[in-house]
Amino acid sequence: MEIRYNKDVKNPPLIEDLVNELLKDDFVHFKILCANEVHHFHKEDDTIIEFQQTYMKESRSNGDRLYIAYPDIFRVKLYRDMAQYLEDEKKADAFNEIDWTGNRIIF
Repeated sequence: MEIRYNKDVKNPPLIEDLVNELLKDDFVHFKILCANEVHHFHKEDDTIIEFQQTYMKESRSNGDRLYIAYPDIFRVKLYRDMAQYLEDEKKADAFNEIDWTGNRIIF
């Protein structure tokens, strides 16, 4: 994964903090929670993450693109430990047939 950003652009505080953490290059995975979606980004993926003035863009080597507007981002979780990421994913995948309300998204 390659991180690109424009130092001259003033981004929202959450995005500024995320970019600063990502540039430390000591993470294995991060995920972004938007309205009804969780977007996953793995460090070892062949992608370019660009932080623009009002949105972020993920570009994959196969040509796929993902755009996320900053106002749509509710929460970000950065993992430095793969074991913790896998444990959290295991909890999120433990779907309870009784609880169909969507309360299984765990950060």
